[in-house]
Amino acid sequence: MSLEVIIVDDDKIIIYLHKIMLAKSGLSANPLAYLNGKELIYHLNHETMTDKRYLILLDINMPEMNGWEFLDAIINKPFTDHIFVIMVTSSIDSIDKEKALTYRNVIEFFEKPIDIESCNRMKMIPAIARFFND
Repeated sequence: MSLEVIIVDDDKIIIYLHKIMLAKSGLSANPLAYLNGKELIYHLNHETMTDKRYLILLDINMPEMNGWEFLDAIINKPFTDHIFVIMVTSSIDSIDKEKALTYRNVIEFFEKPIDIESCNRMKMIPAIARFFND
């Protein structure tokens, strides 16, 4: 079983920074990146590896399909049990955090941008840690 890390954010600078942090931390040497949830849904619908798991770093506010719409769209998808979502957003609104944690795929909520410490904390989350304890 493999873990693919995916960044979903409409800010290309944030994507660039997050890719650097993910690589430096050893969390992912080459994460995928999408500018909105709609692009990611397309990718997941066409993925052929059934033993893959996905760690998705998901922003809330994006054009075309925002983070909430993405989470709603995957609820009944066949791949939904293979997805772990960490909300990575500039929102500091406690209502957003509470709402995010009502989705079963959301395992954590971080403020962006992530740093090495954030990445190391991600590796300690039980659902993710098993991919790094080989």
